[in-house]
Amino acid sequence: MKRITVFIPVVLVVFLVLVAPVSAVVAGKVTHAIIEATVESAAKQSGREFLGQTAKKSACETLERLVKTYGDDVIKVVDDAGFELLESVPKYGDEVVELSLKASPQGRRVFVQNIPELLPLGRRIGVEALELEAKSPGLSVQVFKVFGDDAGKILARNVPAEDIPRLLAYAEKADTPATRKLLVEAYEKEGKSLFERIPAKLVLAGGLTASMLYVVHQLTDPVRAIGDAIDKNSDVADTAVRHFFAWGVPALLVIVVLLFWRFGLMPWQRSRRQTAGTPISQPAPQKKEKNSEQEDGQGR
Repeated sequence: MKRITVFIPVVLVVFLVLVAPVSAVVAGKVTHAIIEATVESAAKQSGREFLGQTAKKSACETLERLVKTYGDDVIKVVDDAGFELLESVPKYGDEVVELSLKASPQGRRVFVQNIPELLPLGRRIGVEALELEAKSPGLSVQVFKVFGDDAGKILARNVPAEDIPRLLAYAEKADTPATRKLLVEAYEKEGKSLFERIPAKLVLAGGLTASMLYVVHQLTDPVRAIGDAIDKNSDVADTAVRHFFAWGVPALLVIVVLLFWRFGLMPWQRSRRQTAGTPISQPAPQKKEKNSEQEDGQGR
């Protein structure tokens, strides 16, 4: 019994000593294989079908280090961004990877295609700069330049891609920075209808002023407020309708009856007028006949 008790721990120790290195080698080969496959996939995405041994080895070493530093998510980031991300790390540092980790797949791709211009913008603005560039390629730098950082972030988060060029064109014609700020506020309230109320031809010809946007607010805000209130409080609208039919309709009928009575349009009022008018209409022919007889006597 004692021999068996001693034998089992000895077997376990021998097993761990012999198998653990083998498992580590297998795990190392699998990890390296994934890294190589990721590098090759990123290269294909960037249009590089064939990589030299030196470039491939350098990229694999960079990716291995990044995985150890930032975790397995880097594999997906490199797969989305392309080979340019691994090439940029030695030049720009890990900052490009940290920014790419926060971005969408589309933002990652446009970022690595224009790192010299977008990296300074990303440092100042954040990931919104990459997302805006993904929405409207080539416009992000100009949008933040014209609108400013805060308004540019609003556009990046909330404005559809097709409206960003139009808003930028309007903002470039604005007479003051305050007008550009009001333009963003007006778009948040009006949406695409803003471009219908203020046609592009009018803006491009004469510029954009605060008074133009303010008139739009004055004309549309009350109507939109009522509509939004009804949408958000349907039970209140139902109650209002019920109250109208319960009290409004009877009140309306009373008003109509009073008006008819005031102007003598009620049925009994009309019959009284007809009855009162009959005696007055009868003597008229007799008077006429009497006058005719007097005229005949004088003639004789």
